[in-house]
Amino acid sequence: MEVRYVLFENASGYALVERKGSEEIGAHSEESQKAMTDFGRFSQICTLKAFLPFTSAEDALENINDISEGMMTDALREFLESNLGK
Repeated sequence: MEVRYVLFENASGYALVERKGSEEIGAHSEESQKAMTDFGRFSQICTLKAFLPFTSAEDALENINDISEGMMTDALREFLESNLGK
């Protein structure tokens, strides 16, 4: 199954990143993993599709806790549905 999107959660919010056309073969190689830490290389294979900032520290903490428990907040669900469709 091809991975087209990656959801990245950090202290400021959620970033939805779209993978540009690249080889599926080797996508999990050590070299590909290193490319994710180098913005120049990363930007050649991925683009930012959307960003949902957290509104407060409390909002960030709630989202982090829900994600760690395998739950999805309503805001995250709406964000994903609006950017990916149902």
